[in-house]
Amino acid sequence: MARSMKALCLSLGAALTLSACGLFSNDSRYEPVELTQYAQTATGSIAWSTNIGSGSGYGFAPQVTTDSIFAATPDGSVARVNSATGATMWRVKLEQDLAGGVGVGDGVVAVTTRNGQVIALDAQNGNQVWASRTSTIATTPPAVGNGVVVVRADDYRVQAYNVTDGALLWSYVRTNPELALKTTSRMVMLPGAVAVAVPSGRLVGLNITTGRPMWEMIAASVRGPTDLDSVTDVVGMPVLTGNEACMASYQGNVLCYGITQAGPQLRWAQPFSSSVGIDLTESALLGAAVDGNVSAFNRASGEVLWSNQTLKNRGLTNPVVHNNYVVVADYEGYAHFFNFANGDLQGRVSLGNSDPVLSPLVAAPNGVVAQTGNGNLVLFGVQ
Repeated sequence: MARSMKALCLSLGAALTLSACGLFSNDSRYEPVELTQYAQTATGSIAWSTNIGSGSGYGFAPQVTTDSIFAATPDGSVARVNSATGATMWRVKLEQDLAGGVGVGDGVVAVTTRNGQVIALDAQNGNQVWASRTSTIATTPPAVGNGVVVVRADDYRVQAYNVTDGALLWSYVRTNPELALKTTSRMVMLPGAVAVAVPSGRLVGLNITTGRPMWEMIAASVRGPTDLDSVTDVVGMPVLTGNEACMASYQGNVLCYGITQAGPQLRWAQPFSSSVGIDLTESALLGAAVDGNVSAFNRASGEVLWSNQTLKNRGLTNPVVHNNYVVVADYEGYAHFFNFANGDLQGRVSLGNSDPVLSPLVAAPNGVVAQTGNGNLVLFGVQ
């Protein structure tokens, strides 16, 4: 049962603030399935693997740039790795344990610490540029761009710091519910704004200069009378591109908004509970649910194209589309490959150890990047 509880807590993206996993003890509904036999038609391969530090976590999301991958680990390690070869370009060991990272942009790499600081490093050499105090610990990776470093603390206060010297520019806070999901939420930097998930299933756009709300999108609403029913948050990294915004929520929906001159307008929504978020292609939205259901939705209409529960309760990561496969990783360190067209499971590969993959998978031009539980960066692919 300890094994099944581990998988359930992973699938929830960590835990509710009142340790909700204890509510599900001795419930066989949450037992993770064993790896099943299947007709293998896809071959996964590891291009390279390199150690950058110790450990991983929900707040540690690798960032891919043109030729590099930036990443951090909880023990204070921050590294820049060549995306083609896996060679370490630089690596520093900060004197503080880290809570989240990394944010990359405007020539800096930003991380947050367990004692409530945000630290900016020079992206070229890893030298520390500045450090500033945050309102509290921040386990959401920072977002960097438009001349600012934005931090969403665990009290849901959003703060922006000058990218050059770390001066606090503005702070945004709103009334929040007593319970919220601690999960793999990430912010999105936009021209002149930053998109931030806030409790009660909302995504807000904040003016990058003033911190004032510019728009708000509702991803989910409360569905029941209890405190646990009220927990619904935007999860993963929302996808905002052109005149469209798509996202997933816990105990809520997958959905897409159209962006118009009159503001965001809901185009479609489908009930779906996720703790890890989505990927988006020209034709489809891909989601991994809390219960291990991997699904594809028509991007234009929201129609369910296919759904696969082969990996039920295996604590899946966010899905990433690569070479016409939908890729997820699980709590035993495996990556799995689903056929993009019909959802059939067609391959899997071990990422090098049996520790859970907690950090989000990230697409790269030459493969998929995973940060494993023992602090390795792995570039892998499928054919």
